[in-house]
Amino acid sequence: MNSNLNSNRSSGNVRQPVSCEPCRKRKIKCSRTHPPCDTCRRRRCAESCLYKAQHDGEPATPSTVVNQDLLTRISNLERMLRKHTELAADECAVQNTPAIAEHQHTSQLSPESLTSENLSYLTPPDERPQPVGHLKTSPSGNIQYQPQRSQWTSVLANTNLSIGTPSLDDQDTEDFSTGFPLSSSPSSTGDLLSLLPPVQQCERLKNTYFAVFSPLFHILHDPTFHARYEEFVEAPSSASVSWLAILFVILGLAVTALDDDDPLLKDLGRSKDPAVNIRMLSKRYREAAMACLSNQGVFWGRHNLQSLQALIMLGYALGHCQEHTWVLLGMTHHIAIAMALHVDPENFDLDPIQSEERRRCWAGLKMLYTIQNTIIGNPDPNWHIKSDVKLPADVNDIDITLSGIQQSFAGPTQMSYLLFKFQLYDLTAEICTETFGTSSPSRTKIQSIDNQICIAQQTWDSRYLADTNIAALPNHHAVHLHILHAYSHQLFLLLHRPFFAHSILGFDIPNESQIRCIASAEALLDIYQTLSETPEFALYRWYTQGLGSFHAFHGAAVLAVALLMPIYKPQYKRFQSVLHRTVSLFERSSGRSRICEKVARILRFLMSAASPNQEQIQPISPIPGGPHNSLDIGSGQLKLFADRMDPQQWLAPSSMAWVCRSV
Repeated sequence: MNSNLNSNRSSGNVRQPVSCEPCRKRKIKCSRTHPPCDTCRRRRCAESCLYKAQHDGEPATPSTVVNQDLLTRISNLERMLRKHTELAADECAVQNTPAIAEHQHTSQLSPESLTSENLSYLTPPDERPQPVGHLKTSPSGNIQYQPQRSQWTSVLANTNLSIGTPSLDDQDTEDFSTGFPLSSSPSSTGDLLSLLPPVQQCERLKNTYFAVFSPLFHILHDPTFHARYEEFVEAPSSASVSWLAILFVILGLAVTALDDDDPLLKDLGRSKDPAVNIRMLSKRYREAAMACLSNQGVFWGRHNLQSLQALIMLGYALGHCQEHTWVLLGMTHHIAIAMALHVDPENFDLDPIQSEERRRCWAGLKMLYTIQNTIIGNPDPNWHIKSDVKLPADVNDIDITLSGIQQSFAGPTQMSYLLFKFQLYDLTAEICTETFGTSSPSRTKIQSIDNQICIAQQTWDSRYLADTNIAALPNHHAVHLHILHAYSHQLFLLLHRPFFAHSILGFDIPNESQIRCIASAEALLDIYQTLSETPEFALYRWYTQGLGSFHAFHGAAVLAVALLMPIYKPQYKRFQSVLHRTVSLFERSSGRSRICEKVARILRFLMSAASPNQEQIQPISPIPGGPHNSLDIGSGQLKLFADRMDPQQWLAPSSMAWVCRSV
């Protein structure tokens, strides 16, 4: 066979290489048709498609070396083929003989037939790389994932039909409808730009977002966004609507971090009430973001990574404002699948920045979806499509460049908080699975999850406090550590509340769950006071007036019940003092926070129900679940509050039966 090939080379004929030069250099499949090949046409680089020919008598070139390498590879592969057929003849002669004969035949015809894809039958099925398809980018920048390559290209190869074959996927018409779920009359780019605040105010809000919110939900690659923002300032009309959607979401989040007396609220808002201005401006910018996405036609298949980032950030912003997000998250999830975010970026030809942006989007979407699933009573952590996507790298943005990723040193990074929170939400789903079922929770499982939370707390402290001997912990990292610990104590309460509630009427000696609940309740309220009263943490008031106040309410409710329990008589005055201080903080924020307004009234009622003369409360039956002929006021209140200890209502403000607790 080698002599035949050598004779062909000496005849002076031109032999066409295996692939065109662009496909060969990028190591991707080439259709091997006349220039341009189908692959180069799809990648929009038809002008660079060429084949290098080798003539007899030319001096040795890299192409000649390649041909010699191919001949060596052919010999090696034929030897492997013969060995494989001899070993497999007895076991699978019927199944493998046709395929082997076919490949042996083609191997004698041309070196092209012995490419890696044609020899896949030599690899055991478990070891073969599974085809993941490829990403297709339209001329307008929209991204679509094609799970597997079309077979028509190989069928039409080397025929006069291979060039110019139409494809339905190549159509990129601007004529599309945006009726559902958004407005049917798209706005012009000029109309969208008119919704932005003036340049200086826009810059101020943008900086506020990256100082406060970006490290909490780090989806964007900050240097990339800032570079595009500079381009936007120079030429606003040149910005894409998908990038404008991101900018509007940023503005909508940033206004929630402003102080009540901030002049910016008066300049942008129309109301004298700062809380009204914040709600109005936040809603206005979120609606502008939706208008941008509508203008692009995102929900009709015209989407790219920027529009997906905007959707995920919009879901976070809506959840931050206690708005409904389920429908938006569902659509965002399917768009992410359409863009192959469930496939790890290493399977595609992407640079490190693009890869990390995709991993961040997938991790952020999974986190939002897990939160929403847990709230509606579906705590299964395996809801998402099966994927092998790696978590984002725990590094700072400046460590991610086009050339690679440089690992950070000790201490927290811009991604640390999101990754830690990601683990906590997995624990939340595990807690819900264990405690929300019809059967009694397992004490062994409860203790196992308790230990996991304790280990997580130790991990945070060692990471965030690693460099405090050299320099003070920055304010944003200090707030992140407080929020993480507050959420861990919220998990302790969810985990142990079933035992705490059942023991209210039955035990005279605190059990382990009672002790854990009381300790976590006090820790929650202490963190809440620190975040509320520390001037350096003023930018995070949106948290203390939102989810932070709800978690503090959870802790306060536990202490309010403890006031009625005779066993905690020695701690009565301390608990009462903590509750009075907490109620004052709630009332101070009631004008700006609906949660604070509600919980302040409820806590006032609970505290008034607790008699200062606690020793007058009648003894409680020591038998858990035992019969009670009559319930006096004290034990009746305890039973009432024990019924309110259902942990499923304490997952989020939206899951709380506020009407049942209103006064």
